[in-house]
Amino acid sequence: MIVAVQPRSGEPAIMVGGPAAAVEQAKPLLLAIGTTVTEVGKIGAGQAMKALNNLVSAGGFLIGVEALIIGRKFGLDAGKMVDVLNASTGTNNSTQKKFRQFVLSRTFDSNFGLDLMVKDLGIALEVAREEGVTVPFAALCNELWANAAETLGRGKDHTEMARFCEEISGVPLTH
Repeated sequence: MIVAVQPRSGEPAIMVGGPAAAVEQAKPLLLAIGTTVTEVGKIGAGQAMKALNNLVSAGGFLIGVEALIIGRKFGLDAGKMVDVLNASTGTNNSTQKKFRQFVLSRTFDSNFGLDLMVKDLGIALEVAREEGVTVPFAALCNELWANAAETLGRGKDHTEMARFCEEISGVPLTH
């Protein structure tokens, strides 16, 4: 079983792998600690699913920050860009729940560590390797997040990836 807690909202999403009968037996207990319980497959599938979920989150965050940086360099307001993304097809968890709240506010305190994101990205890539799947974007995403963790140091929030992107681009997101 893996429990993933959404930063700040505190909504536990439980991903569980194992024999169906065991999952069903544990479900009442799991529902007592989480808002959703999703059976995702064999033993180990919960950990794989959590890592793959965070891979999607990391990719969305990274490309969103890069779009904001490009827009800032062009002269667009980052806050207005977030509004447009959220009203359009570019919307994702990061545009809705991270950019304005933790990046543009400069608080960088979503309560999910950069080192934990890098760990989960490594697990996602290991699952891909074990399954013989070539994943160039995931590998590049992992490399960028790992470089950010190395550059920024231990104990940083994962939203500080935006600071790393600002540093390497030379473009600040705020005035």
